[in-house]
Parts: sequence; C-alpha cells; structure tokens
Amino acid sequence: MFRADEEFQHHLAPFQPSQPTYSQRYLVNDDFFGQKDPLSDGCPGPIFLYTGNEGPVTAFWNSNGFMKYLAEKYGGLLLFFEERYYGESIPTEECCTYLTTQQVLEDYVELLLQVKKDYNAVACPTIAFGGSYGATLAAYMRLAYPFSIQGALASSSELGYYDTAGWEAHNVTSLTFSEIIGKQYDKTEGCLKAIWDVVDLIDATDEKTILATFNFCNVSALKQMKSSIFTYGLEGLPQSNYPYPIGSMPAWPVDYSCSILTDDSIPLLQRAANVTALSMGYALDGDCLNTPEEGPGNIPGDGPGLSSWGYQSCTETIHVFNSIGRGGNGVRDFSYDDEIAKLKQICIDLYDQVPNTDVLAMRYGGFDIGRTTSNTIFSTGLIDPWGGAGISAQDGGDDAIERGVYFFAMEDAAHHLDLRGWNDADPPNVTATRNEEEEIIMGWVRAHATKSGNEYDKVESDGDIMENVVGALSYMMVY
Repeated sequence: MFRADEEFQHHLAPFQPSQPTYSQRYLVNDDFFGQKDPLSDGCPGPIFLYTGNEGPVTAFWNSNGFMKYLAEKYGGLLLFFEERYYGESIPTEECCTYLTTQQVLEDYVELLLQVKKDYNAVACPTIAFGGSYGATLAAYMRLAYPFSIQGALASSSELGYYDTAGWEAHNVTSLTFSEIIGKQYDKTEGCLKAIWDVVDLIDATDEKTILATFNFCNVSALKQMKSSIFTYGLEGLPQSNYPYPIGSMPAWPVDYSCSILTDDSIPLLQRAANVTALSMGYALDGDCLNTPEEGPGNIPGDGPGLSSWGYQSCTETIHVFNSIGRGGNGVRDFSYDDEIAKLKQICIDLYDQVPNTDVLAMRYGGFDIGRTTSNTIFSTGLIDPWGGAGISAQDGGDDAIERGVYFFAMEDAAHHLDLRGWNDADPPNVTATRNEEEEIIMGWVRAHATKSGNEYDKVESDGDIMENVVGALSYMMVY
C-alpha cells in the first residue's frame, strides 16, 4: 500500500507564478527507499515514477505490480502522479480550460523536482513508467524533458494511432483497431455469428424486457441503438484479456464470453445479459447495472462527452476509427470517417473546440519518436487493439540500441500486461519481456549513478519487431 497520499500546489499554467494554484494529488511509498546499498552522489536509491493518465491515480497503483517489485528489490522510491482534471486533482470547477498534454508534463517535471528535494534525492536517477495514454506521457516526458528522467517504459502506448500520416507505411488503417478486436472473438467458432444474432435480437426486443433481463438501472442505457451497450462491452474486453482472473473478471474473458454466447442451453438474450454484466464488472444477481456515460447521447462509445477525457478527445486525443461488423470481422458497425463532421460539431457544442487528429504527432512526433528519443522501452501486446499502431523496431533506425531505445512485442498479451506483477499464468513471452525490461532499466540507473556507462546484452531478431532474446550485441547506455 502507498504510505502517503500527498498534495502539491501547482499553478494553473505551469511555471507562471502569477497564476492561481490547484492541488495535485500524488502517491508515495518510501518503505524500500535507501534499504539497499546507496548509489553514488549520496543517492539513497532509484526513483520509479508512474505518469498518471485518465483516471484516479489509485487505480494505476492497484494494477502496477512491476514497479513495486523493482522498488522492493532495488531500494527504490515509488511515486504515482495524478493527471490534472482526474481523480481528486481538479484545478477548476468547469472542465477543462487548463488541460493539455504539455501542461500535464510540466506538472510532472515540477512535482518530481520538489519530491526529489524533499527526499534529499536530487541526484537520484528516475525512471518513468506508463500504460496506454500514461505510456504516451512517459515517452513524451523522456523526449521533451530528458534532464528530468533517465529513462521511460512506455507500455501499450497509442502513439502510432495519433500519427495518421504514418499509417500507410505501417499498414495501419482506420479499421485496424476493430479488426484486432474481431480476431479475438473469431478464435471461437460461431462467436461472431452469435454476437450479431444478439444485436438483431436486442434491437428487436422491447425496452421493458431488456431492462429486466440486463438489470439496467435506467433506460438511458438504451438510447439510440439498444444494442450499443452490449457491443461497447465487447469492444472493451480484448484490452483486459488477461490470462488470470482480476476481481470479477475471469481469466481470458474474451474466450469466456464466447463460451457463454455460443451456449445454446441458455436463452440468447440471457447470454447477452450475462456477457454485458461481465464486461462491466457487475453480477446480474446483485446491484443494477449503471452504464458509463461516455458519449453525448449517454451511449458508451458514441463520441466525446462531458468528461475530462471527452475534452482531451476534442482537443488532442480523438481517434478516427471505423468498424465493419456485419460482413466484416468487427463487433459493431460505425464510421468516424463518415461522421467526422458530426464529431467536430459535438466538440464545438460541448467545448467550443475543433478536434485536430494530428496535433500530438506534430508536437512530439508519432512513429518517428523511435528515431528521435533515447532511453525508452516501447512494449506492445499483440492481442491488444492499441497494439495495432505500436511503436516497433522499424521505427528505431540503425542507431536505436546505441540511443537506448528498445522494442518488445508480446504474444498473447493484452493492454500493458508487462506492468502488472508476475503471475504463474503469464505467457512466457511476457515473463521474458519483464526480465529484459528490468535489466535495461537498472542499466540506466547504474549508468546515471556512476556516470560510467554500462553494458547489456541484446540481439535483434530477423522479424519486424525486436524479440525478447538475450544475445551477444552490447550497447552503451545513454544518460
């Protein structure tokens, strides 16, 4: 458990003392700090920082076992920073004038320096960790503020999806995300057909029956397409398709859902209700099911809504994805290409903002970040829909290893599985990836602490992705 739930006073516009301040939440655990042999320059130990993303920071703390393992083994200080406008870090009552990726990064740089001073650890090497958008933040922090951290592990970053100009060269299309989702369900014979049978049945069934069968709390879940809540849940499961149970979620939940949907001994509508409850983390015999309010019509997945992430979507992080369901291999039919004008109008109506799908790539680089950054690990799960545009070895250039840039592709790994703690059910490729990530990270730590460089053996595979194989090719650390 984190030992302290702290707050820091930031200016609304970072580094501008004339601006009002707000209270940013961050979590600290110093149980292990200084418990191992000290590093040079009077440093008690390394600092491991999680660059918090779109949600309460406690959620990321609870799901990140890898950093805790490293802190205990190497005497590290654990820091988890909460992103402004999420959790308890709310700068203004009205969302979200002071919310940009640049402002988030500047918050983290300023707060990190203060915490280092508080712990007499200014000379201590710091490694940033992040998953999903948090991975994007970790990678950007190393790229834009290399003096503040000595390396970054960016797990399951969506960086490539922001770089639409680079899609063609990487065989990415607007359908890539949905195609990866569909392939997971298509592994079970008859599952995709059952999904579309359910969609037809739900849309043809009266609201009263659906509310009773699915145990929804209110009719808001059924606005527009009544089947939307069912297909939204299916779209989310592949990201959490982990090989072991987590809370109420069973192991390999996609396979488990398909086993329910193809079970002819259960009425079809009841199968759909069971899978929807599973995907939302509910028990059908428990409390009624509150559906997430993500879209403007209160329909999950139908575009930016009234939330902090909705605002960020309208300014920086919107994704133009499409899905061909019936007749294709998706689980839902939609076309953001056809409806981009509609999405823009939604953003104008909600926030007076016009979305720019390429703004982050223009500011920090998209696929090209692999050629411009240093000391960064990009890890990707191959069954993760976000992995369809992951930063890979083809993006690193001939000098990637010399710059300390590494790429890992993990078979049978869902969204940032490598950041979770070790489990006996982990696929061998994930375990191997974590082992190598540990060696690379501690190489960066020792190189910074001793200012003498360090070697780590690695070999590049013949494929498009650098595989998890220890070999004979050594490199010099960048610090």
